[in-house]
Amino acid sequence: MKLANDILTLNDYEVAIFDHSYNSVVITTPLLEGDHPKILYVNDAFTQMSGYTKDEIVGKTPRILQGEKTDREVLRRLKECLINREYFEGKAINYTKDGREYWVEWNISPVYDKDKKLIAFLSLQKDISLPQKLLNHIKLFQKAIDQNHDAIALFNAKGDYIYVNKSYTQRTGYSAEELIGKNPRILKSGQHDEEFYKNLWDNLFNKTSFETIFCNKNADGLLYYEKQTITPIVEDENLIGFVTIGKNYDIEQEQKKQLKEDVFIDDLTRLFNKKAFDVKYKSAIESYANGGNSFSMMFIDLDNFKQVNDNMGHDKGDDALRSCADFLKEHIRRSDDIFRFGGDEFIVLLYGAKEQDASMLCEKLENLFLNSTIAKSYNIGMSIGYKEYGGEEGDIFFKETDEEMYNKKRERKARR
Repeated sequence: MKLANDILTLNDYEVAIFDHSYNSVVITTPLLEGDHPKILYVNDAFTQMSGYTKDEIVGKTPRILQGEKTDREVLRRLKECLINREYFEGKAINYTKDGREYWVEWNISPVYDKDKKLIAFLSLQKDISLPQKLLNHIKLFQKAIDQNHDAIALFNAKGDYIYVNKSYTQRTGYSAEELIGKNPRILKSGQHDEEFYKNLWDNLFNKTSFETIFCNKNADGLLYYEKQTITPIVEDENLIGFVTIGKNYDIEQEQKKQLKEDVFIDDLTRLFNKKAFDVKYKSAIESYANGGNSFSMMFIDLDNFKQVNDNMGHDKGDDALRSCADFLKEHIRRSDDIFRFGGDEFIVLLYGAKEQDASMLCEKLENLFLNSTIAKSYNIGMSIGYKEYGGEEGDIFFKETDEEMYNKKRERKARR
């Protein structure tokens, strides 16, 4: 290889090597102070990669291949290496003649003559667009996993950690360095028996996904619950690892609790509402039908409540309803359910209670309420109808209990 007056001379042997090279070959002039190198030679592989013919590219500078997305930092390092006559290795985006982007990987070496004078730079180039695209996809996928809200971990075939994302480290309290190479028994809480783990590993070794609620212990020794799906990773029928995806079950349970309150709790009194009554009443009837579990129902209506709203205002009426709800919660068993059915009507489901039990409770409540500060402050009374369920249609039983309450109300008015 000889260079004279920016004209490169290659012998037949050199031409054969370069022209038949699988990788693209570019030879440029040496970089002088303040100058850019000029292209002296390109092989056929380069013309196919770039879209330029040899006549179109020879004599130009490599800047003809650069564009908007070409990494300027890579170009800065490249120029620095050329000035220092050092070997350079890097990759960047270049552009073909028709403007198409492609990723290229360079290996650039200084070339010296027999007198150790720098005469050229030899660049071997390779189109890495496809592997770079795949690498970018992998990086994107890795970011998606690492930034995922779910706790994600990868294990080898022995069940040891090989990767954990940020959510996993935050959930467990252990850093990635503390977990990689360890076994997940580090999180064992003692809340699951041997049968639980046997079932887990039987599924995984049979290449079947396993989904369950785990109770684990974090680095601070605190228990937490997580809904996990563990999936075997199989290659050529061989089990090579596992991936686990965990959702914060503590939060899910809190959300379910909040949803339950939003749907089934009366905003004013914080008692169960009518929707909750429909669900629990149906459940009580089914329990009676399937297991003979008895229950009684009390229907409660406030006497003279309309006058509270009319004479004292609705704010006082709301206060009265809240006070009545607190009164019922204080004197009704916690195992029973109290509902604000609507307006000034309340219903109580007494589980396991016979009619005699309901009768005694009814009399107790009426007497206590009659002498309470609530009754005296608002000048209201409490009429209660009760009945034990006996297997009849739910609507019929409800109407009969409601009628019992109105009979009580009529009797009370008749005695005045």
